[in-house]
Amino acid sequence: MSLLSAKRFSGFEHQLLGLMLFSLLMAIFIGPENKLSYSLLITHFGLFLLWQPILKPEQSFSGLNLFLLTGFVLAFIIWFNLWISVFWMLLLLSLLTGRIFARGIGRAAYGLAVIIIFLELVLIINPRLFDLPGIPRSLSLVTELALLGLLLLLILIPSRKILPAHIDFIRGFFVVILTLFLCMGSVLTTFSSSIPYLQSLAITILIAATFLLATAILWTPRAGFTGLAQLWEKYLLNIGGPFEEWISRLAAIEANPNINPQQFLESSIQHLMNRPWVCGTRWQMADTETTSGKQSANYTTFTDNDLKITLYAYNPIGPALLLHTKLLLAVLSFYYRAKTQEQQLIKQAHLRAIYETGAKLTHDVKNILQSTQTMTQIVLDEDTRLEDVQTILQQQLPLLTQRLKTTLDKLSDPQQERSKVARITVWWDQLKTRYNRRNINFLENIKTDVEIPVDTYDSITENLLENARNKRLLESEIEIVVRLECIEGRVRITVCDTGKAIDEHLAAILFTTPLHSEDGFGIGLYQAQQQARHHHIELELYENTNGRVCFKLEQQT
Repeated sequence: MSLLSAKRFSGFEHQLLGLMLFSLLMAIFIGPENKLSYSLLITHFGLFLLWQPILKPEQSFSGLNLFLLTGFVLAFIIWFNLWISVFWMLLLLSLLTGRIFARGIGRAAYGLAVIIIFLELVLIINPRLFDLPGIPRSLSLVTELALLGLLLLLILIPSRKILPAHIDFIRGFFVVILTLFLCMGSVLTTFSSSIPYLQSLAITILIAATFLLATAILWTPRAGFTGLAQLWEKYLLNIGGPFEEWISRLAAIEANPNINPQQFLESSIQHLMNRPWVCGTRWQMADTETTSGKQSANYTTFTDNDLKITLYAYNPIGPALLLHTKLLLAVLSFYYRAKTQEQQLIKQAHLRAIYETGAKLTHDVKNILQSTQTMTQIVLDEDTRLEDVQTILQQQLPLLTQRLKTTLDKLSDPQQERSKVARITVWWDQLKTRYNRRNINFLENIKTDVEIPVDTYDSITENLLENARNKRLLESEIEIVVRLECIEGRVRITVCDTGKAIDEHLAAILFTTPLHSEDGFGIGLYQAQQQARHHHIELELYENTNGRVCFKLEQQT
């Protein structure tokens, strides 16, 4: 639970900060010899406990944390001296610097607090620690009083409620490192060169400023140099091994068409095992689990849908290496899913080929069945003479046998499908014979006799006729007319009926996609269009009005 409510003191953030630092610096100013300093330290830590929930409202204290904090405070007060004070002030400096990047007046308040602590460390405390002559005694007293007065200015800065911001501990850590460098560098320069402390401090500051300026110049790309920033990012990417090599390896494995997703995953993870820091892996997908190498207490897990990969390392996995590992496994998962989707697309394409072949031949079988049913009705008709029955059987049975054989050949090997050709006059006579006694009018105007692909013309024409005959079941009075024109090598067949027009929205997509319709127009016309295009035949609905619905099949031979 939270030690104190952050909402209660959120309006006094800067006041608490100023009083907290003032009590600490005042305790250091009067020294541990004065008993008043212990009272000031107790006040300081009390104010710190009030200020902390405002700084990090999401932070809560458990019983263990409270016990450790109490022990630290007691140890600090009992063994209070400059060295412990420096340690605590550096911790405060990291916290304040992490918050200095806030916006508005809060940034000015925390910036002033950071400057005061920094000056206290480098000008007052550091010379005292090493017994060096720093600021003259009279000036030192004025400086300390001035710093204490500046802290009281924080009380006058109003506190505003702002959204909680993340504390940048990394920047705070770098500022602490820089402060330590200035303090230790100044001391070492003084001891090694026997020059006054203030001059050593100035020299150290110039050295640090020169280094930071050079780093800032080299950080961004310029004059053909890639920049330290890109080198740092490349190091993070390649911390566990060359990232480009990993991408190239995965792409090469994935491009192999003969490898399935399981083999791809096994080969990629085996390549991952070659990393010097990896000691073992375990991956799970669906109901299978595979382990490679050795397991250790240092591991990270990556999960993506049904794929789960656990990577074991010889040493603890730090934040940078963890980020790199997640990236490597994410790329591996991406290629694995691509390979899986590729296999699914191949399977879907195969199923689609089977579906289209079956759908195309279904109409052929249906038309053959309807011809058989019609022939059976004629044979069973008591009014039909025996001579007529014999004639019908002699004409129709060879045709039905040939069409069944052709259909079976297409079904067994659709890739080797070959269209049989015949003279158009022969095909026309066979069509009229098949539809004899079905109340269909056949008209022809044949000037030239040409060869046509019989199977295609059979399939398309019979599909159109059966659709018209199914339409007659709903509109019994309609007439069906089939007209053949073959003039100067140009074949044109029209199938017309006198029924209702096809709906406009259905007519617009009649040949473009399989449809579901109760009046017979559906996948058959879609397959008929595919067959017609294969043989460079034009199939269209060229009239669509009530009383005249006509389909045209035309080929320029």
